[in-house]
Amino acid sequence: MDHVVYDREPPTNLTTMVMAFGGWIDAGQAATGALRHLVTDLSAVRLACIDPEQFFVFTQERPDVKMRPDESREIHWPRSEFFACAPAEGRDGLLLFCGPEPHQRWRAYTTAFLDLAERCGVRRIVSLGALLAGAPHTRPIRVTGRCTDPTWRSVLEAWGIYRRPTYEGPTGISTVLLDAAEQRGISHLGFMGQAPHYLQSAENPAAIHALLTYVARLLHLSPDLSQFTEAMKDFRTQCDRAVARDRATREHVQQLEQQYDATAGEEQSTLPNEELDSEKLMQELQDFLRVQRERGEEGPK
Repeated sequence: MDHVVYDREPPTNLTTMVMAFGGWIDAGQAATGALRHLVTDLSAVRLACIDPEQFFVFTQERPDVKMRPDESREIHWPRSEFFACAPAEGRDGLLLFCGPEPHQRWRAYTTAFLDLAERCGVRRIVSLGALLAGAPHTRPIRVTGRCTDPTWRSVLEAWGIYRRPTYEGPTGISTVLLDAAEQRGISHLGFMGQAPHYLQSAENPAAIHALLTYVARLLHLSPDLSQFTEAMKDFRTQCDRAVARDRATREHVQQLEQQYDATAGEEQSTLPNEELDSEKLMQELQDFLRVQRERGEEGPK
């Protein structure tokens, strides 16, 4: 427990945890964006954080420097934070976690993480994630689910999103944590969104909204999602304009649309095999979105 810094005495009735890690499985910043929205919407209070010193390489996950009003500097280190939300009518007490994927000492990190969860009374974990896939931005975000709890599995099957785990290969901290949690008798469920692979660095409000919708439905939450209506509309418009600038890009998105429509109700495969200058596409789109944001910040001339 030396790696955990507490802000307050932890409650013991937070039976459900929702967690999201930035990095590899946070395409479109969907998982961390959804988690941050839950923290704000539920007015969750920060409970604790994990000291980053032993787990992060600061030349890879650099701290930020901010200026105070008195012109002095303030250093913000990588934040791995836990938030508490007390039980309410029709809802379990929630422990929420958001943080970047650590670079090293994953087993020590996992032990500290789960020791805190058990101290708070966590008996089940909901993991949020999103991967890059051959999915067009013009279609709804697909979300799939997997779980260890039979009751949860029946719910996911009824929703038509349950997928039996089949992946083998390099993995992330979420998988390591959930495996260790299962060994401690903590059940878990994972939601995984599929974000367009050509929007690697852009925050995707549609993907955030999709994950929020499913976790809210599962946990009987009623978050205010009204802000996403306009955000998704604007994002779609910006992407449409960027894609329209290049013929190869337009044709690629059209092909993805055809594949999506042909496999309605089925899980999309990984990235398509056709050749595409995805780096050029991504750079052009990022440049376009950056210009649009800058114009928005400057306001009308």
